Amino acid sequence: MTRVLCFGGAVMDFVPAGPDEWRVRAGGSAWNVARVLASLGLSAAFVGTLSHDPFGERLTREGEAGGLDLHFAPRTEAPTALSLLHRTDPAQYMFYAQQAADSQFGGPAAPLWSQSGDQAPAVAAYFGGITLVRDRARAAFLPLAREARARGLTVVYDPNFRSQLAGAYRESFLDYVPLAHLIKVSGDDLTGLMPKLTPAEGLQHLRALNPQATILLTLGEGGARLLTPQADLVHAGYRVPVADTVGAGDASIAALLYATLRAPPLPPPQQLAFALACAAAACTRPGAHAPTLADIHTVQTGDLP
Repeated sequence: MTRVLCFGGAVMDFVPAGPDEWRVRAGGSAWNVARVLASLGLSAAFVGTLSHDPFGERLTREGEAGGLDLHFAPRTEAPTALSLLHRTDPAQYMFYAQQAADSQFGGPAAPLWSQSGDQAPAVAAYFGGITLVRDRARAAFLPLAREARARGLTVVYDPNFRSQLAGAYRESFLDYVPLAHLIKVSGDDLTGLMPKLTPAEGLQHLRALNPQATILLTLGEGGARLLTPQADLVHAGYRVPVADTVGAGDASIAALLYATLRAPPLPPPQQLAFALACAAAACTRPGAHAPTLADIHTVQTGDLP
């Protein structure tokens, strides 16, 4: 069975549920992507550090219930990082993560590359989110990305820019982009990573850094573009009742990866449509919802309540 390794962090998202109320949901870019892939039927492993605290135990329970392989994930006594969404449009996050569990990653808890038994070798590796630029984890993730590329895996990169660590993001961006076969960025990513350039100039610069990469440029309510070496495709997206947009970008890149790995792969226009339908489905429920194939079909057919 296809196997995808998802490198990065797991956090607890606090999402507004009213003037004085919060919903608490599992989140983090790599965690979300792994959950979506598993929900779509691909074997996915989370490769990042989990805490022994109650939030870490909750992540473990929910991950195992969702079909994630967690045996590469080391454990620590450090607390789980918290992410508070103070505003949704545009999204404004605050992170409470100093010395938190996700940043303690120093390497996987089990060998990544020597599979045994009935496990198929990994075919893809996702790297994404703020954990990639937090010390000490930063020094551990980049060599794994280089090794994944050298071993012939499809490497996926999503910077998911956050202004709190702008300098580290801009440095790591230049390290990860040349390694990636598939890159997901938003307009906010381009502006944050290349502040002296317009988004259009930033996209042009990104393409110049890795001309062979496929780029998913998400445009919020405007849909997305899929840029390949051969084509520049546009899709307006899908209209759905929105609970919130937490995890929508993660759902889109997970679905795009699924569409490229399935047998046979979907053609690029259908890949883009599938990715946006998955992102739309994720928006219909609070928190970082992991849509199923049935959810995506419902969005694409318009059979919504």
